[in-house]
Amino acid sequence: MITEAEVRRLAGRWGVDPMIVDLDYVLGCFLAAMYRQEAAGALRFKGGTCLRKCYYADYRFSEDLDFTSERRIPLRELERLLEAVAAALGDDWQIDFAVRPIRVEVVDDEYGKESYQARLYYRGPLRRGGDPRAVRLDVTTDEVLVFPAVRRPILHPYSDSGAISAVDVPCYDLLEMLAEKTRALAGQRRYAISRDLYDIAQLTSRQRVDLGRAARALPRKLAAKGLAVSVVDVDRVQRRQGDFRADWERNLVHLLPPEVAMQFDDAWDRTADFLAGVNKALTAQG
Repeated sequence: MITEAEVRRLAGRWGVDPMIVDLDYVLGCFLAAMYRQEAAGALRFKGGTCLRKCYYADYRFSEDLDFTSERRIPLRELERLLEAVAAALGDDWQIDFAVRPIRVEVVDDEYGKESYQARLYYRGPLRRGGDPRAVRLDVTTDEVLVFPAVRRPILHPYSDSGAISAVDVPCYDLLEMLAEKTRALAGQRRYAISRDLYDIAQLTSRQRVDLGRAARALPRKLAAKGLAVSVVDVDRVQRRQGDFRADWERNLVHLLPPEVAMQFDDAWDRTADFLAGVNKALTAQG
């Protein structure tokens, strides 16, 4: 485990709270410990943390781990996997995950589909009093995967990076991520989640996107969640601009290092252009 001094030094360099760096470090160690377990092979890594930990070292920080299971995984099997991961983190990194019992629950996701949610409490390099921090995992068990997994190394910008250099992670293809982010906006998500805007804007600015391939994936993604939507309702998204802006200020700004900070209006405009392009591609495909 790295020192508290390293956490605080990097927090100053990156312009974020030390607690964010502490969690970012632990998430990288957690991924390494997990994917050394054979039972984790069916869990495909996705979401904003995947973008930061496996694609872009300069990406926004994130606070949880999201996976899609490629097969039905029994609750007890997931519990045993997490118990093994927690033990390995204590043995190999001296990160204490024994401060509270591991909690795994069966919950309904935002579309009413069954998924798993787990919390593992820990004390990491940042020595502080009070309640322990938690790593939160969400495991989707009912998802259609359109693109093959992409195996990626873990990006771990800390002094002990050599300890995880041999670990590869089965990740979502970037087009798969874009399709799910688009579904989140098209699928009448109850809450306006600004991370969706940021991620779409970042992905479309960092690489050239094949709109046709992304659009072809969307109907299958929508159908997997029981959504009868043929195109993205851009007008509905536009009407929620104020909600997205409020969530951006409340839940996202503190996770953005200055070098990857993005103005809300820029993200909003880029995402609107992308959604219009997706609709055009969907219409052309019939």
